[in-house]
Amino acid sequence: MLKRPPDLAFDLGKMHRRRNDLAAAREAFQIAIASGHPNWAPLAAAELGGLLSASGDKPAAEGAYHVAVDSGHEDAAPRAAYNLGLLLAERGDIAAAEAMYERAAASGHADAAPRAWINLGYSRAKRGDSDAARTAYQHAIDAGPGDIARLALSNLAYLLRTEDDLAGVKAAYRSVIDGWPGDQALIVAGDLVQHLDEAGDWAGAREISRSMAESDDPAVAARASFEVGVFSERLGEPDVALAAFQRALDSADAEARTRAAGALAPTYHERAATVLRETDWAALAHAHGSAGDAAAMLADLIGTDVDDQVRGVVFLFSAVLHQGSIYSVTAPAAEVVLGALLHERTEVTYARAWLREPQPLRVELLNWLHEVIATAAWQSAAEDDADLTPADRAAAADCLALLPRVRAATAAALAVAEADAVADAATDLLATLSALPAVSGRSR
Repeated sequence: MLKRPPDLAFDLGKMHRRRNDLAAAREAFQIAIASGHPNWAPLAAAELGGLLSASGDKPAAEGAYHVAVDSGHEDAAPRAAYNLGLLLAERGDIAAAEAMYERAAASGHADAAPRAWINLGYSRAKRGDSDAARTAYQHAIDAGPGDIARLALSNLAYLLRTEDDLAGVKAAYRSVIDGWPGDQALIVAGDLVQHLDEAGDWAGAREISRSMAESDDPAVAARASFEVGVFSERLGEPDVALAAFQRALDSADAEARTRAAGALAPTYHERAATVLRETDWAALAHAHGSAGDAAAMLADLIGTDVDDQVRGVVFLFSAVLHQGSIYSVTAPAAEVVLGALLHERTEVTYARAWLREPQPLRVELLNWLHEVIATAAWQSAAEDDADLTPADRAAAADCLALLPRVRAATAAALAVAEADAVADAATDLLATLSALPAVSGRSR
């Protein structure tokens, strides 16, 4: 073995290890250890322990780690104690492993101590000492903001959940959320939402999500708004959910908008199916008399044949909305159209002789909704028009009552639009909706 200064031997060992020359690295570290130098020998022993452990020679690794631990070196000893604890735990010597973790934890080392506290917490919890586990996790949390403390907090939360102590989970997270810097606090708040969701505390998860939705970070606010919508749906509050999804859809965050659109689609599909099934269509009227034929024609909008779908669109423009008039059938038909707008089967194009190029079917649905809303708004505002019957005004009111749902569905269609024509039609409709007091007032 060549004689080298211990500092040079240590540096050579690190260099050889980076180059994956393990034999040369091992030799260099052993030279540094043999020197007995108070600084380089312990550091080399800690490095050699890691090298030997990674190469599978666990017994030799334990020996190297013991050298570093016994040195009392302020950096090498705590790191080696922590890593030695891992090896001892791996071979089932839990008492010896905990002794090493305790040694590393007591050192106050910036990295090894909190990691050791986490492993102590896990080991103590596994053998049923919940109080000692909580104490250990809390020590790691108290180390301050960062990934290690976040992991300790999550482990503590899982322990508390096994004891059905959700109040303890909330209290642990609340102290961190209130004490950590804003960006770190938001991250752990998101972790708390996940814990509460998994535990079935949707009201609690929604409360935290609502606070996150007020964040100055637009992406965080948008995604939290989406979560508020999800939890509100589960809690049976569809109007609250719709408003939350709308906020996500109004954001510039593509992920939040797409997820909100995906979450809304099943709700609209279900509502459309209910309206189709439960409405007494024959009791309603369209431009040509009784609307008894409406259910079959509207169902064609989500048929498997494009020609059938186009026939449904023609029915919308020729009977349900006709020459600037709306009817008692128009509002329930609009509910079905909203469901069709977000249905995967309407993501098709159709060709006709009078069209220069194939037209997306969703453009027709959006244009029809646009005309319905514009007509209903005009009829509602024309208070002195003697030609408007009470039935006309009732039909207009029924359509305007759908404005929040129309706005959300249109924003969802825009969020997932692949064709420019669909995006343009949705944008135009949203512009009209935003100018209507009934919508702009409700959206705040």
